[in-house]
Amino acid sequence: MKKKMKIYLANGLFGIADRMYNDVIYDALTKTGYEVYAPQKNLAINNKKASAGSIPIYEGDTAKLRWCDALVAVLDGQDLGVATEIGYLAAYNEYHKDKKILVGIYTDCRDASKTMSNAKNKDMKKGIAESQYSYINLYTIGAIKKYGTVVDSLEKAIKYLKK
Repeated sequence: MKKKMKIYLANGLFGIADRMYNDVIYDALTKTGYEVYAPQKNLAINNKKASAGSIPIYEGDTAKLRWCDALVAVLDGQDLGVATEIGYLAAYNEYHKDKKILVGIYTDCRDASKTMSNAKNKDMKKGIAESQYSYINLYTIGAIKKYGTVVDSLEKAIKYLKK
């Protein structure tokens, strides 16, 4: 019998949009046959209506990072937890033979962020926050790409995991 791949789902979990997208990803991954850990579903340590202590969260989620075979990380937000989870698994891979797969999902659909133009370059000179180019920290992207890939859809992430 083939062992189910175990996946850790990393994304923000505070805003309704993040929580809803996490449910979509969780459902798609479990329907594909994967065993999925989503921190937002672990109310023992992540019940935001109660008190959620930092040490129990760290220990609980770290145990699941060690448990998983792959990390699926949503890169659309600026969540420090997601960056920490990516960094933890990249460092884990540096020192362990049982490498874990990292998959980043980046769904920025603005075509403006994917093409260069003189007009956009001119607008950037207007000051802070005028860039129309998307940006994700390259250290984080490098950690993902060294052990996996970055894709622009959940469907592509699932296809990559099936390989």
